[in-house]
Amino acid sequence: MSPEAKRLKLSGIAALIAGCACVVAGIVLAILGVDITDLFVVVASVVALLLGARGARVANVPSNAPKLMGPSAGATVATGALCAGDVAFANGQVAPIVVGAVAFFLALLVTIATSAVKKSVEKV
Repeated sequence: MSPEAKRLKLSGIAALIAGCACVVAGIVLAILGVDITDLFVVVASVVALLLGARGARVANVPSNAPKLMGPSAGATVATGALCAGDVAFANGQVAPIVVGAVAFFLALLVTIATSAVKKSVEKV
């Protein structure tokens, strides 16, 4: 396994595990007080979780990385928009912004790793 594929595997697993934790945090935030930002957090976390799972699977077959690049970039943009929604509608709450930012960072990490694997596959 190439170093790029290992980074994709590790970032995918990290996004998967942290995405699960972010989903739980979003559900706890929703239970404490239902707000639109709580829904943004849950959706962004689920997107990061799914992207992490798919990235970890693609690392096993690096030739599939170009197929993941489009959905990965789209998921990163979606989590970024949801994170911006958290900032816009937070009303002084910090927790939804932090959890949303973590989900965005995880999606971005998987996208960067996918891009590196895609470049290494295209060189060969």
